[in-house]
Amino acid sequence: MVAENDQPVIAPLPWQTENWQRFNHALNAERNAHALLLSGPVGLGKRALAKAMAARVLCEKLDSERACGDCRGCQLRRAGSHPDYTLIEPETNGSGILKIEAIRTLTAFAQRTSQYPGYRVAVLAPAEALNRNAANALLKTLEEPPAGVMLILVSDRPGLLPATIRSRTQHLRLSPPPRAQALAWLNERSVAAPELALTLAGGAPLAAQALAAAGGPDQFSALVTAVSAVARGKASAVAVATDWQAIGAQTTTELMQRLTLLIARQQADASAHESLPADLEPLAVATPPKRLEKIAQRLVQLRAASSQALSRELSVEALFLLWSRA
Repeated sequence: MVAENDQPVIAPLPWQTENWQRFNHALNAERNAHALLLSGPVGLGKRALAKAMAARVLCEKLDSERACGDCRGCQLRRAGSHPDYTLIEPETNGSGILKIEAIRTLTAFAQRTSQYPGYRVAVLAPAEALNRNAANALLKTLEEPPAGVMLILVSDRPGLLPATIRSRTQHLRLSPPPRAQALAWLNERSVAAPELALTLAGGAPLAAQALAAAGGPDQFSALVTAVSAVARGKASAVAVATDWQAIGAQTTTELMQRLTLLIARQQADASAHESLPADLEPLAVATPPKRLEKIAQRLVQLRAASSQALSRELSVEALFLLWSRA
């Protein structure tokens, strides 16, 4: 069993209410699936929802709509020592892959007798990290699930999972919440530049919170100003690239890819106004759609190259040269 000794999660996030109600209804009616698959974009709190589900199942106050946080089951889970709960995830600082040894651990957990009344619950995240052998081993458990076991899979990219695994789970898809709800949640937490952060995060509140904490909105605004100057012939691509060497090619490429998406949106609907940097509109005018498409395609290639052992100076310069009129 992998102990999870972190902050307790006992309630769904505001935008997870519908999925939570479906889960609770099935649990109360004793019609819950033996395996759930929670999927959706990064930053929606899928893992938090999985933990809240596990907490609800392990809570000894069965008539509650969520885990009470105080009973013996909740205390054991919060301490990371509940014998009927396990978290399966890639090793810290490892390859990021879930290997067959992890699934063997899960299988052994699933086959033993529960220590307390109720279910044994396992959370597996991210499910797409399973290699082929691990996926095949997991499939055997899904095909013949032991009684009293609930498996909760979490995935950012469920399309990478074998169809045989997806078909043997109840699939709960999470989507970004309405913008007003997401902004209210971010404002309650005093997130800096919440509107721009949410736009850059594709509407995912937790991703926006993390982005803002890392200074992402300010960094993006600086990039828009730099690229706009290059695109309008106001600055040299080589000179501007010098200021971005410390940030590096990979991060700069990711920011530019976000930029191309926002420019495309601006060109498609100029009235779509979400507190974007002031320099984005003139940049959208200076970059025709066909040229923008070529830049976006080239960024995909350069993003792959940025992880290789090439000259950092050369690769960052190549990024800004894409926007140059020269």
